[in-house]
Amino acid sequence: MATLAGAVLLAQLLLWLAPGDAVDIITGDPELRAAMIAQWGLDQPVLVRYASFVGRAVTGDLGTSLTYRPGVPVAELIGPASARSLALVFGALVASLTWGVGLAYITAGRRSLARRLVQIVSVAPVFLLAWLLMVTLNETTFSLMEAGHISRPTWFALPDEDSALKTSLAVLVLACGSSALTEVHAAAEDALTRIRRSGYVDAARARGAPLWPIVLLNLAPPLSSLAASRAAFFVGGLVIIEKVLHLNGVGAMLWQACRMRDYPLALGITVVAAAAVCGARLAADLLRVTLDPRLRETG
Repeated sequence: MATLAGAVLLAQLLLWLAPGDAVDIITGDPELRAAMIAQWGLDQPVLVRYASFVGRAVTGDLGTSLTYRPGVPVAELIGPASARSLALVFGALVASLTWGVGLAYITAGRRSLARRLVQIVSVAPVFLLAWLLMVTLNETTFSLMEAGHISRPTWFALPDEDSALKTSLAVLVLACGSSALTEVHAAAEDALTRIRRSGYVDAARARGAPLWPIVLLNLAPPLSSLAASRAAFFVGGLVIIEKVLHLNGVGAMLWQACRMRDYPLALGITVVAAAAVCGARLAADLLRVTLDPRLRETG
């Protein structure tokens, strides 16, 4: 709860410090401007506006959009966009964990060229990797069209409409870019190395028991913590990836809400994003406690 309140306060302060306000987007008439400022409460101190928003949000009322979609409830705008963005985050999370653990299984405890290749590819920032993929794909497709090898694809040149291709690109970039895959790979390698050297694995090996169930069971707690931290990173990356690839998700909506000074919408998205991150951390902690009895021991 404190994390949610802190995130909303920070967003409120940033919006308040930014030049201009929502009324500037709509009118320059002095009388109309004064009336709208009073109606929307923009003349109130920032802490009063913050307390008012939190009080309404506790009851489920996130307010109505001021400039993005004037008069439309914020919850109605965020719902569909959040579902699209959640698919990106979940896909990137599954991809990064699958690839990272798979590579770690091969490279843990030994020298490997794959580790260096992962570091080289993953070091590129998310926005740069997305841009490079988009440009390469468009230029290659255009060359093939010019040569007469293919007809114009429906997605060329990555139009504003959402598509399976752009969603796949977004998942790939989020899962790999800004060292995401490198960090997952390194953490999984460290965990696998410790597990393989543990006494319970040696005992299972001596009994002739299969090792993979034991390894997976003991790998799950550290992976759950890693997944929670990666989820927070991916949620933050939505603003960049959706803007670069023109995806209609909650990240692109937050960008527009801040640009148009739509305070209720920006704060509503902040609440949803913070709640998603807190929920991921809580789920990871519950899974770790369930799988590792040592964490349930007291005193």
